[in-house]
Amino acid sequence: MVRFEVKELSEIDATLVEFEIVDGVLSVEEGFSIELPEVPFDKGVILSGRGPIWFYGRLLHAYHPSRWVAVFDPRLGAVVVASHWRGVSEGTVIPREKLR
Repeated sequence: MVRFEVKELSEIDATLVEFEIVDGVLSVEEGFSIELPEVPFDKGVILSGRGPIWFYGRLLHAYHPSRWVAVFDPRLGAVVVASHWRGVSEGTVIPREKLR
């Protein structure tokens, strides 16, 4: 089971999508059959959670239509990995302090 928490970050015009794999194991079948939270695509999306790389691939694909997508790195903050908006470039690091 995957639990999602969605939080709007108005200061940086983004939506934080946090996930937790409740029992610690996520099967491929479950990972591709669960319903993902809906987010507005007119702002950025930040993905955060511990999970398999293929699940991050699914999330990135699902949220690709948004302005930009970043993944959370606990040492750095959120690193933008895809962008369709001039205001944020791939490789931009959003400091952890702005993610609260």
